[in-house]
Amino acid sequence: MKGKFTISLVSEDRPGIVANVSAAVFELEGNILGLSQTVVEGYFTIILVGEFPGTVTSEGIRKTIEKSGGTGEYSVIVRDYKKPRLPADLEKDATEYVLTATGPDNKGIIHHISRTLSGRGINILDIAVYKEKDQVMIVAQVLVPHSVDLFCLKDELAALGMSQKLSVHLQHINIFKETNRI
Repeated sequence: MKGKFTISLVSEDRPGIVANVSAAVFELEGNILGLSQTVVEGYFTIILVGEFPGTVTSEGIRKTIEKSGGTGEYSVIVRDYKKPRLPADLEKDATEYVLTATGPDNKGIIHHISRTLSGRGINILDIAVYKEKDQVMIVAQVLVPHSVDLFCLKDELAALGMSQKLSVHLQHINIFKETNRI
């Protein structure tokens, strides 16, 4: 019998954290099933889902990962994996898009964009915010239900952008990938 866990970690960034975390999982004979990692303002964060032998506990995982860093370096949360409670038809009745917003940084931009999206039942799958001096760039991968009128959504996002002095665009994920291919 195997156990599945979600693991998240926050730490000041430095080289070697992914190596330490993955070594701790390997030491416990675990397998990483999915992983996402980023650095925000000098702070490293990672979330992963791992599968472990049935004898491994969440507390054992937490202690082993914490030991892999310096004393008190890692803040680790380990939970038993539970299948997310998103509506079963969310992905099959929706299409992925990429939303980009660029312009001057203002307080509340992320709130205004996320509130607009959630008000239409749009799920944010991934979001990143990049700042340089007084400018901001937001890139979000979103899941738009087929029931949403795209023309109305784009108009609403454009109006929001104008009110915040931002350029806001929504593109189908495939178009975004093709036009941003390296």
